[in-house]
Amino acid sequence: MRNDCERPSSNRETGGITILVALMLLVFITLTAVGMSRNSFREVVISGTTRQGALARNVADSGVEWSIYWMTLENAPYAAGPSAKLKDLKATLLATPSLSGRSWNVMSTDLTAPSIYNPQSATQAVTLDPITTSGGTTVTQGYAIGLTSMGKMLVTNMSQGLGSGAFAPATGNESKQAPDLWAVRSDARVGVGAVSFVHAKELWISTPVQ
Repeated sequence: MRNDCERPSSNRETGGITILVALMLLVFITLTAVGMSRNSFREVVISGTTRQGALARNVADSGVEWSIYWMTLENAPYAAGPSAKLKDLKATLLATPSLSGRSWNVMSTDLTAPSIYNPQSATQAVTLDPITTSGGTTVTQGYAIGLTSMGKMLVTNMSQGLGSGAFAPATGNESKQAPDLWAVRSDARVGVGAVSFVHAKELWISTPVQ
C-alpha cells in the first residue's frame, strides 16, 4: 500500500534546493559582472595613462628640437625671451671652459654665473598652450632645459676643409676649429588635474665654431 503523505515533504526539499541553486547562480553572475566592470574601468585608466605618457614624451622631444633650433648660428640672431637665454648661456659656456662638464639651467637669472640644472626645481623654459579634453579637464604642458658644454668634438683619422688653417684633426692635435659638442636635456611635465606625468630626453649635438 503506497503512502502519499510523504510527497509534500519531498516537494518542499526539491523547491528548497532549486532556490539555493538559483541564489548561488545569482551571486556568481553578480560577481562576474562586478569583475568585468572593474576590468573595463582599469582598461580605461590604463588607456588614459598611456595617452598622457605619450604626450609627455612628445613634449620632451619638442624641448630637444627647440634647443637645437635656437642653438644654430642661422637662427640665434632672431632669438628672444627663453631662446635668447639659451643663446646667451651657450655663449657663456663657450667663453668659460671651467663650466664644461656640468649641466646648467637655461633659465638662470644670472647667466654670467648660471645655476646648476635641477630637473625637479628648474623653471620651465617653455610653457605650451594648455589642452582642454572632451570631459572638460585642463592639461598643462611645458619643458625645462639643461645645457652642458662637452668641449670640442673628438674627430680623428680624417681631414676637413682645404687651404691654410683648415680643420685637419688627423694630426692628432686638438684643433680650435673642431665643432663644439653639447648635451641637451629636456624635462617635460604634463599636468592632468592633480596628476603630473614627467619624461626626460637627452641628446648630444655638435655645432660649428662661432
